[in-house]
Order: sequence, then C-alpha cells, then structure tokens
Amino acid sequence: MKYLLILSFLALVSCSQQNDQNYSIKDAQDKFFKTYPDLKIDSIEKINNSFFEILIGEQIFYLTADLNYLLAGNIIELNSGINLTQQKIESFRLSVLEKLDNNNVIIYKPKRTDHVITVFTDVSCPYCKKLHNEIPDLLQNNIEVRYVLFPRNGIDDDAYMNMASLWCSENKKELLEKAFEGDFIDEAKCDNPLSANLELAYALRVNGTPMIFTESGKIIPGYVPYKQILRTLNN
Repeated sequence: MKYLLILSFLALVSCSQQNDQNYSIKDAQDKFFKTYPDLKIDSIEKINNSFFEILIGEQIFYLTADLNYLLAGNIIELNSGINLTQQKIESFRLSVLEKLDNNNVIIYKPKRTDHVITVFTDVSCPYCKKLHNEIPDLLQNNIEVRYVLFPRNGIDDDAYMNMASLWCSENKKELLEKAFEGDFIDEAKCDNPLSANLELAYALRVNGTPMIFTESGKIIPGYVPYKQILRTLNN
C-alpha cells in the first residue's frame, strides 16, 4: 500500500510538470543545498523528464523537475516491476566494495567459485562466530568468503587489539580461529586496514555484525544459516 501511495503521488506530480522549465543538475543541486546546506551529496542525476535522483550514502531522494518537491521512497517501474531505488542502492554498494583491496581482506576460497560474499565480521561477536563455523559448508557449496575485519565498538576495544594483532601475523586464519574462541592474541603492531574498514563500513551503513554483502550488492543482515545464504545467492 505504501508503494502504491508513493506511485500515485509520483504520477500526479509527473502529470503536472509538462510545462516545467528545463532545470539543470546544477540548478537542482543549488536548490537542495539551499534547504539542506550541511548534507553531502554523493551523486545527483536527472533520471527522466520528471525527476532528479539524489544519492546521499545509501539514502536516495527524488527532486521533482520543477524543483518544488523532494520525495523519499521507492520508485518502481510498473512495466518491468523493477525497484529502481533498490537497484541504485545495490549499485552504490558495489561501487564502495570495489575499493576493497584483496590484500586487506582474509579470503576463504573454494576449489571452484560460483558466488562471492563479503562479510564484515568482529571476533567478539557471537553470531559472527556462529557464521564462521559454517565456512566449511559455504566452501563445499562453492561460495568464496571475503572477511573484512570490522571492530564494531571502535578502536578502543579489546576486539580491535585482537584483530589488529592477528593481522600482523603470517598465520591470520589460524589466529582468527583462536580469536573467535575467545583467546587473546599476543599483541603485535604493524600497518593494518582496520581504520579503513571502519570508514568503509560507515559508507555502507554497516551497523552490526555479521553483515553479508552479495556479489550483486544485496545485503544479508545478521547471522543466517548457510542454506539460507545459498538460497539468496541462487535466487
């Protein structure tokens, strides 16, 4: 019902815009900043004759072509049934994840890779441990797992120290097992990606662990059994 109300309003607005002035992207941007000067726009584009699309992190807004109305909600293309808003969000997530350096993740790779998931994980998180215990099942089903070490409580935390120390080892996976079991890793210092991971998590609105991102940009929040992950990936 919510989507139908939004679509009805969009159709009404669209019908009233046939004689609008042809405003540019800069006009739309200036109009937005006049009302919201403290917000940072990640991207803005004119998606058709009726709307400008404004991306702020994972939030998407639509400014009508006459620059009078700002809408928050999902736009669904009725002919195809495609949720254009969700499609844009997923594309944004992928653009952020593409910045991940393979040297900054811990990779569990199967003999043959059919799908890849990127998991923000914290060794102090019990549900992360529960998911970690299912890695053999994921690998057996040709799922590559890419771990992003994410200290959900920030840098002033024992989990941060544990993950930073294990990162400095040649045996990251072995020490990761120990950390998930609650063992404290001997302190070691080196350059590590944890601060960069925090920034990445902020950009992706990661607010808990584990947070799973699929190769298409969808998210699986929290722990789910590996069979459910497989169903999501194969749908």
